[in-house]
Amino acid sequence: MARRMLRYQVVVNDRPQTFRLGGTPVHVEGARVGVGPDTQHVVWFWAEGAPDFDEIEYTFQVFGTGHPLPEGAQWWGTTARTPEGLVWHLYQVSRQEQA
Repeated sequence: MARRMLRYQVVVNDRPQTFRLGGTPVHVEGARVGVGPDTQHVVWFWAEGAPDFDEIEYTFQVFGTGHPLPEGAQWWGTTARTPEGLVWHLYQVSRQEQA
């Protein structure tokens, strides 16, 4: 199968989220999804993938500017400023952070 670029969504909710990826993130972007009270902030990221790629499990969490980062967190990207003036940062975190 041909490789392809895939998009993933991380909800901005102060919790780590785990994904199985065939490659590391190459771009991140912030967005608001939903309407009215169901609106939430998300960070989308893009990574290569294909059915025959060896997938690796990654755990990501989104942090706002100035928020404390867990020990060992690895930065993967920063979004552009949202219309509300927010900037989000995508970090790979340890699975232990989920406890």
